[in-house]
Amino acid sequence: MRELMVNRLDVELYVQVHGDENKPTILFLHGFPDCHRTWENQVRVLKKDYQVVTFDMRGVGKSTWSARRDAYLIEHLLADIEAVINAVVGGSGQVHLVAHDWGSVIGWSFISDAKYASRVLSYTSMSGPHLRLMLDWMRRNLLTGEPRRMAKALRQAMLSWYVYLFNLPMLPEFVIKRFGRPIWRTALSINGIDKADDYLNASQPEVESLCLNSINLYRQNVRRPPELPAPNSINIPVQLLIADGDMFISDELFEFYGEYVADLQCHGIKGKHWAHHGHPQDFNRYVKQFVNQVEGRKRIN
Repeated sequence: MRELMVNRLDVELYVQVHGDENKPTILFLHGFPDCHRTWENQVRVLKKDYQVVTFDMRGVGKSTWSARRDAYLIEHLLADIEAVINAVVGGSGQVHLVAHDWGSVIGWSFISDAKYASRVLSYTSMSGPHLRLMLDWMRRNLLTGEPRRMAKALRQAMLSWYVYLFNLPMLPEFVIKRFGRPIWRTALSINGIDKADDYLNASQPEVESLCLNSINLYRQNVRRPPELPAPNSINIPVQLLIADGDMFISDELFEFYGEYVADLQCHGIKGKHWAHHGHPQDFNRYVKQFVNQVEGRKRIN
């Protein structure tokens, strides 16, 4: 395993690289409130066949934070991902992206931007929509005037209760500093991580390092979401994994993604929001199958 600190303007990103650099590279993007360690069940298995890369997003874990007031806008996080790719596979190298939660939200924007999409061979996403597509889905359903469709949008709005909480001033920080560790452990164990999982043994300072800065993902991007992709503009092969017990993200959110993604595969997966912890064998199998499928197409072409 190699450890890197990647400089990107005013932040340093902590990166771990596992496996053989001559094999296909898989880059994992973690969500909130997580760090690179959330992918340990994937790294342990997949590093045998791939070069596997994980990193702490800005302000999380061993990565440094930025004092800029707009530091957590998605546009800055996209440039962070590109910097990690450059550091590991060079300025023209490509990776297979795999993402969860906010990592998925950011990953969708990465593959929707032509500049960044050229660095990606495939994208596997679980439990995170494109932010603007989510808002557009809710708008579409509300504007129909049909009670059934309006109820769908309102249901997702209720599932997103935590977004409103994190946009309150000062209160989330107070709660995290006072009760962060037990709340974090309970939230993750209820939503798919076994209570005996070593990942839950984080200390109070470690939990604060996962949460306090990255709360700004909710505060900055909900008010300034990325642009809506053009229809049929996402040409990268995409695999969408939908956890059947996810309490935060409804599968209905992805209803219109076929309008934007030319090559889209959807698979249901057993598990809750953290299904890559609770059902790692299934998750890893889907990732391997998809990456191998795309790599096979490369060899044919």
